Amino acid sequence: MRLNAAQLEAVNYIGGPCLVLAGAGSGKTRVITQKIVHLISNCSYSARNICAVTFTNKAAKEMKERISAALSPDVIKGLRVSTFHSLGLEIIRHEYAALGISPNFSLFDEYDSLSVMKEIMEKAQGDLSKDELRDKCHYWLGAISRFKNDLKSPEEILEDRDPESQIAGLIYSEYQHMMKSCNAIDFDDLIYKTVKLFRDNEDALTRWRYRIRYLLVDEYQDTNQSQYELIRLLVSENQRFTVVGDDDQSIYSWRGAQPENIPKLRTDFPNLRVIMLEENYRSCGRILKCANALIAHNPHEYIKKLRSGLEFGKPLRVIEIPHADQEGKKLVTDLLGHHYRYRTKFQDYAILYRGNYQSREIQKALAESNIPFRVIGGTSFFAQSEIKDFMCYLRVLVNDDDNRAFLRIINTPRREIGAVSLEHIGKFAEDNHLSLMQACMDPRLTGSIPGREAGKFIAFAENIQRLRRDLSGTRAHETLRNLPDTLGYADWLRVDSGSEKSAEFRIDNVMTLIDWVDRSMTGSPDSDEGPQTFEEAVTRMALRELLDREEQDFELDEVQLMTLHSSKGLEFPFVYMIGMEEGLLPHKTAVETGDVAEERRLAYVGMTRARKELTFMLCQERKSRDQRDKVHPEPSRFLKELPPEDLDWKENGSLMTKQERSDMLDAFFKDAKAYLDKN
Repeated sequence: MRLNAAQLEAVNYIGGPCLVLAGAGSGKTRVITQKIVHLISNCSYSARNICAVTFTNKAAKEMKERISAALSPDVIKGLRVSTFHSLGLEIIRHEYAALGISPNFSLFDEYDSLSVMKEIMEKAQGDLSKDELRDKCHYWLGAISRFKNDLKSPEEILEDRDPESQIAGLIYSEYQHMMKSCNAIDFDDLIYKTVKLFRDNEDALTRWRYRIRYLLVDEYQDTNQSQYELIRLLVSENQRFTVVGDDDQSIYSWRGAQPENIPKLRTDFPNLRVIMLEENYRSCGRILKCANALIAHNPHEYIKKLRSGLEFGKPLRVIEIPHADQEGKKLVTDLLGHHYRYRTKFQDYAILYRGNYQSREIQKALAESNIPFRVIGGTSFFAQSEIKDFMCYLRVLVNDDDNRAFLRIINTPRREIGAVSLEHIGKFAEDNHLSLMQACMDPRLTGSIPGREAGKFIAFAENIQRLRRDLSGTRAHETLRNLPDTLGYADWLRVDSGSEKSAEFRIDNVMTLIDWVDRSMTGSPDSDEGPQTFEEAVTRMALRELLDREEQDFELDEVQLMTLHSSKGLEFPFVYMIGMEEGLLPHKTAVETGDVAEERRLAYVGMTRARKELTFMLCQERKSRDQRDKVHPEPSRFLKELPPEDLDWKENGSLMTKQERSDMLDAFFKDAKAYLDKN
């Protein structure tokens, strides 16, 4: 498919800063990849001086695959296509000395950060209940994350003299101090520390401006304050960059995204070229007409209007159901009728909702009708307990100062090391200003804690030291692949798991992790990075652990269930949006806080996932969240903002006409007869 005029303009313009406002389904990824090809093939840019950043590993992988299909491996060697946080990790790995970080630093995940905060809270308020402790830890970790995204240091928080800011500043300061003592950084530090480095160290900034001479940013509307500042610092000298985004799809303010970063560009870069991509290649004309009508109710800095070259399409159906108890059955009846009548696949259908709890009745109805389905957003690979355990082993093998990882594995598998022994080693480490692993290797240990206890810690440390030597030598790959058996972890899984099948599944998970590290050390044939050291491979894997959102396999013939937030970037022929009621969409909290504009953008995202047909569902009565009372919600205001001539209301659950039902039954019996004849 050839580029249209607007896409071609966006690809060819390289003379200065460029903002591409790309509507849903308008080919934004194609513009970015084609522009990179253009920069290398026609503009004398070396691939190693180009950097493209986005928000997910999946999006970065897709971009790189498209570029690889257009250019030879030699030509694109050194090209950076990554997430913001991967870029931050690369910069920190090169500039660790300027940041006062040891080269073998650990990257802490949420579990590790939670452990650090738990220790802080227990010292500050030791009388908290388990639930209170958990809630306070999550609250303060969220606050620290917001401080870092807003580029505020502990000292800056403490400058505000009100009592709450003083408490926040002290907790933030202690958290950063403990992270430093573990030689660790957290996920937010990857951007926060990089920006701090560039602000404080002109030499480092100059080096990276020289390396990155053209910057491209995908999903720009999702950037937060720290990400915007990173972009601004890198490009403010030569102003050669392209950012691609859609202000109408900014739905992550709760994660710190700032849609105002779009108009801010004009202020910081007055010669900004703005290019609109308004031709949609995904949805039929009627869906786009309704989506345009909806989003027009939001204020806009730049006005764009999607148009489609496809057929106009059917009216958007609105199915109104008397009671929520009937929601699942009515939806399944409608979906099955459509499936049999038009001979579609189940994977052609997506069911979207505002909150995960809304899917329970739908899942039940689908299961009862033997319709295959998948709920997007299950437990990721890296959230499995065995993977968390083994990642901690790998981290300890890399970093002696990683106390969090040490504490998770010291008694996994069990080494008869109890709480008293851990208290003894902890006090010895604190008194001598050592990490826990260093304490295990200190010759003074045997004279400071009981000999039997000391022997267990020493044996553990000696084993780790031996493995560390082997992993840096000629037997590295053999040592790595044998780690689960050498550490006794595989045998422990066989004992700890509920069944042999479960144990084998968990062992397979660990071996998958090892295989990923091993391939990084060998050098993947489809990567231009070359072989990595064991330390580099583990650090990269720790970042992958943080970024991982288990990639979904949409090739299976299953109905897809997901939240509206999870649907962004996806598309389906037929989409159901359920819960189109005041209080659900827009959400009650958003209405109360005046954040309806983002809820409208969320509805817009859901609508523009549909290629051929879009169906809304709402209930006239449902139970409250606590199941105690009945509520009678009003239809969503968003339905009232759509052109009435383009909506087909099906009241009281009347989903199919008599003819449609007859056609569905004919198709069903034909399929049944064909199956019986075949078998």
